[in-house]
Amino acid sequence: MAEDLFRLPLQTIAAVLMAFVWMRWHDMREIAWGAFSALFVVRASVEGTVGEASARVLGALLGVVLGVSLVLAADVAGASPLWSIVAGVGGAAYLSIRWPMLSYSLVTVTILTVTPDGDILGGALNKTLAIAVGSASGILAALAVLPLSARRSARQNLAASIDAYGDMLVDWAAAFNEGRQRPRLHDRPIMERARWRARDMATQACAFPLDRLTSRLSVYQLHERIEGLWRTAPIMERAGSFVLSERTCHDLGPALHAVAAALKQQIGCLASALGNEEFTQSCRVPDAAMQALDDAIEAALRCPDCDATERQAIGVIRWIWQEVAREVEDLAGYLLEGRVGAVTA
Repeated sequence: MAEDLFRLPLQTIAAVLMAFVWMRWHDMREIAWGAFSALFVVRASVEGTVGEASARVLGALLGVVLGVSLVLAADVAGASPLWSIVAGVGGAAYLSIRWPMLSYSLVTVTILTVTPDGDILGGALNKTLAIAVGSASGILAALAVLPLSARRSARQNLAASIDAYGDMLVDWAAAFNEGRQRPRLHDRPIMERARWRARDMATQACAFPLDRLTSRLSVYQLHERIEGLWRTAPIMERAGSFVLSERTCHDLGPALHAVAAALKQQIGCLASALGNEEFTQSCRVPDAAMQALDDAIEAALRCPDCDATERQAIGVIRWIWQEVAREVEDLAGYLLEGRVGAVTA
């Protein structure tokens, strides 16, 4: 994310300069429209910029068609210009609500209906060409200046987030074994940053329309699968607030640590698969580790010193770790089917 502090300003400057130079060289009008389009389409990735630029051009075209047709229709019918404004802005607003990517149609239709030129067709054409040049300049800048693939970045951040999650499991089990406070999510901001970055990049990676026309797995779908694992984190954090006796922590600690270590190893395999797109074998959590944990929990529940509140807390802890193991196993099976290779850079 730190690279964005340099990448985005450089790409934005390059995009605006390219749009300005190209339009001055070809003596095109509406240079401001081209420069502003170049300024606002640049995103943190190539795919994000392409998606934003495509949406801007498409929205502008729809707004131009709507605005020009309504102004001409009002002129022919001798109607008040207010009708073209109301109909144009209302129609563009509906399109923007129905398809948010077309929101730029509001800008062009408003400009054309509120302040129509004497030559409305020529003015609309000049604005459309300027928007297209600015959007194309943004795409070229994203490709030429420190380009970043959203799909690759999403995979890397997904790998980093689940790898950090595996570390948290080990630390949680170690803290339980030692009878100290279990780690909390806000103590590990790197996990949330990686998770947020992965979500953002996954969204940008789906910007290409072809992603919606192919049967191959998109990185966004993969991100949604991994979110299932992440949803266990708040429950794990809540379980960390349970107050248990030193005896219970001592009895369950070694078994929990063994399961956490096995889960960490399996999550390491998943992180490697996400980063390298190679996943040929599953690192399963040994059944013996889960069985040992279950036996330790049953023994703790049978202890006469264990009251009802502690029994309930132990039951919740068992359920949580079973859910974590199930989510990790489901994700491993999902990747083992060979689908990770479908997420291409």
